[in-house]
Amino acid sequence: MPIIRKLFSLLTILGTLLWAQLEPVIAAESAAMPTVLITGANRGIGIEFAKQYAQRGWLVIASCRNPDSAKDLQALQRNYANLQLVQIDLINSAGIDQFAQSLNGKPIDVLINNAALLGDLKNQMFGQIDYEQFAQILAVNTIGTMKLSESLTPNIKLGTQKKIITLGSSAGSIASINGNPDLYAYRASKAALHLLMRNLSFELADDGIVVGLINPGLVDTRGFAAMLDGTAPTPPKFQKIVNLIKAGVIQLTTPETAVTDMITLIDELTPEQSGVFLNADGTPLPW
Repeated sequence: MPIIRKLFSLLTILGTLLWAQLEPVIAAESAAMPTVLITGANRGIGIEFAKQYAQRGWLVIASCRNPDSAKDLQALQRNYANLQLVQIDLINSAGIDQFAQSLNGKPIDVLINNAALLGDLKNQMFGQIDYEQFAQILAVNTIGTMKLSESLTPNIKLGTQKKIITLGSSAGSIASINGNPDLYAYRASKAALHLLMRNLSFELADDGIVVGLINPGLVDTRGFAAMLDGTAPTPPKFQKIVNLIKAGVIQLTTPETAVTDMITLIDELTPEQSGVFLNADGTPLPW
């Protein structure tokens, strides 16, 4: 028994010495891990961004408005120790400030402004515009996104990659309106957001921050594929879009493909592309 106790004591000492040597290495590796913060990470493009960055070994700060009900994101968190789930409500400016303060100067390499509110389509048609919804869409898509970008800029400055990425939309391109007026609120919110990010790109150029503005294209985040093959019913509000997809007028891409393409673009984004409205493949889009 005395021999066993001595052996156990020796192993304990050796374990302590080994951990003393490994702990700084582990801490350094954790500190060196690039960090991405993603808004609207509970579904669609957002959760796919969280998944792919987590798989790459990044520290992922995945945010959404209601983390308690984000079951898919919670499941993803259980699979990746490098994924943190946090609450950010873009219409709560005071809450955004509190969140920024809670980071306590933590560097953020890439901020991905993904969260957006499309709203009810029928209430964005001329003659029946719901102006309360209009204000809410602007509050989320435009004002909230700008507020978060401003509040987290000090953290971006401390990062290595220094990138603010915002998902825009061709629906907010004035030059791309094709004579079919619709989505008054959503289009206005995205057009204003594009202008804000263009402005911000000049504001932050001297700080070495690249402001990326990316159009992800039409991504199947609403189950159009299931509607197309008949395994899910088509809601009346989506019937027009489904008909256009079936006719080949609109091309859909999967969240996996869209996010893979966008991450490749984000990795390669240069200062010359800061504030330029780009497709996911890197080609410039009209304003």
